[in-house]
This record gives sequence, structure tokens and C-alpha cells, in this order.
Amino acid sequence: MIRISRKPWSIASLILAIVAAVATAYPARAQLGESGLNWQQRFLGILPLVKPNPKDPVVVTVNGAPITAAEIADYAKTEAQMINATSTEESNAVFRDASENLINRQLLLQEAARLKITIPDAEVAQRARQFQIAGGEGQPAPASSAPDAQLMNEVRGSMMIEKMLDDEFRTHHVQPTEKQIQDYYDQHRDLFVKDPGEVEIAHIAVKLPPNATDAQKKAAAEKIIKIYKEAQKNKDFAAIAEQNSEDTESAAKGGDLGYFRPGQLPPVVDKMVFATPVGQLTEILESNLGYSFIKVVARRGETNAPLSDVKAKIALFILDENEDTVVKGLLKKLAKGAKIEFKTLPKGTEAKGEDAQPAPEEANP
Repeated sequence: MIRISRKPWSIASLILAIVAAVATAYPARAQLGESGLNWQQRFLGILPLVKPNPKDPVVVTVNGAPITAAEIADYAKTEAQMINATSTEESNAVFRDASENLINRQLLLQEAARLKITIPDAEVAQRARQFQIAGGEGQPAPASSAPDAQLMNEVRGSMMIEKMLDDEFRTHHVQPTEKQIQDYYDQHRDLFVKDPGEVEIAHIAVKLPPNATDAQKKAAAEKIIKIYKEAQKNKDFAAIAEQNSEDTESAAKGGDLGYFRPGQLPPVVDKMVFATPVGQLTEILESNLGYSFIKVVARRGETNAPLSDVKAKIALFILDENEDTVVKGLLKKLAKGAKIEFKTLPKGTEAKGEDAQPAPEEANP
């Protein structure tokens, strides 16, 4: 007998469970994570501003520098807000990402310190006041409020990282060239469609009778799947449609339905056919009338935005990609030579209030 049990986890225990997966990634490699945040947001924009507490368990040390459960939880909370994480899966991913980002931030801080990178106090104070006013510490602070020592220290660290990476970017020539921009435009013209024009489509349908039974639905589904597989192998779509489609009007024309502009088809079908390359099949569509799939036969009248209109956008995208590549390479090198130790959290840490988290499902015999 399998019984599903649930119990509350403390936030620290949840972090330990998630960070255990991160431990396998170090010191062999380092990642920028999967949430979509860029390196500026990860290592400069989210600051670990949790006040030191001797009772706060240390989850991991990076060359001796501790990262606590509270720091990971605080970072994860901010990241979750930035990416609008709502599901349990997203929340768990955010905690894992927060752990990686704090480890990587510490690696970058230590490398910047090794390189003796310094930032004048006046520049740090100015950036820290901007951070306060923007609400980086939670509630926006008055412009006249002096930044506290912890904020100053973390902002200084971010600025050191920024200066060090700027030097790395210059060394690796991350600015995109005219050729790179042109090549990207040529290879991704589908991203710069100005007018999709018209699309010619043909389909094969298997109909359902009114108030179809489950057995009738199953039989129709099996039939359309069999025809779909045949259409994937056989290039003569028209012949297959003539022989198998139950839409007799279009079947007589090889399944041809004619040309359509955006908005002339049902929304789901419209989106699907304009996203499908010429000569390819859509997925099988299901409705109360039955099952069908569509072949995109041809397109006409499609126009692309000229390169001059999208050049700046392409250049920025390539620049971001180049910078991320440099940062990943540096982190991989730093992690390889680092001593990263994951700790076992003390027992008896209980969840309180908002810290309570549902446990994953456990199967107990």
C-alpha cells in the first residue's frame, strides 16, 4: 500500500533540499541559471542585504566565505517577484537559481578583490543612494537618508564586479560587428516579419457524429493518428486527403482550403498555421466536430522589416549573448579552482508563519 504523507518544512530545510542539487554542479562548472535574468540582474541588481545573525545556518561556503539560508531565501524572494514566479515548480527553481547566483556572485567578488579593483567612496555612496531611492531595500528611502554600512559594502562589491567584467568584455571584444549583425538578420528573417501576407493551407479531417461516444472518439483519434503518420512519410498530401479526408468538399481538391490572411481563421488555427514552415504539418487539432491536421502549402506577400529598422535590436541581443558567454566562461574557470563546501543544516529548524512550505510528496510503504 502506498501512502502519501505531507509535512511542513522549514525554509532552511527546503533550501537545503534544493541546494543539494546545486552541489553537484560545483566546482566542476558554474551556470547563470535558467530564469531568464541577465548577468546584471543576477550579480549587480539583487543584493544580499540580510542582517547578520549568528543563529542563521550556513548553507555553503565559497573559499571560506559563508552564504546563509536567510540570504538565499531573501534573494529568492526578490527574484521570484522579478520573474513573477507563482507555481511550486517555479518557486523551487528560484531557490535553486538563488543559490547558484549567490555562489557565483561570491566567486566574482573574490576575483575582483584578488585583482585589487577599487571604487572611490563617493561613487559607492552615490550608487547606494540611487539603490535606496529605487526601493532596493524594500521600501524606498528618502534621498537624504545616508546608506548604511551593509548596503555600502554590497553596492561596492557590485561595482567592483561591474568594473572587472567591463575589462573582461573589452578583452574579449563583445561589441557585435557589422557582419555578425547582418548574418543574424539573414539567418533569422522569420523574427522580423513585417507583414505575414497570406498562407495557403490544406487539411485532412476525421469527423465525429453528434453526441459521439467514447468508443467513437477513440476510433476517430486512432484513425487521424494513422493518417497523420502516413502524411509525414508520403509527400503526396493531396492523394492522401482524397482517399482519407471526411471533409468531402475539400477532399475532392486534395484537401485544399485556399489562402488566408491573419485573423481570417480561428485564433488557435491562425497562430498555428502562420508559425508552421511551408511544406510542414501542424499538430493534430481536436474539436467537437472531430480531428484534423493542416499542411502549409505556400505563402505569398510576406515582407520583412528592413535591417535598418531592427539593427539596434539585433546588436543589443548579440551584445547580451556575447557578455553572457564571457561571464559563463569566467565563472567556469573560477569555480574550477574554488573550494565550495555545502553544509548540513542543524536539525530542529522549524517553519514559522510565511516560512512554512509544503513538502514534496513522499511515498511511504
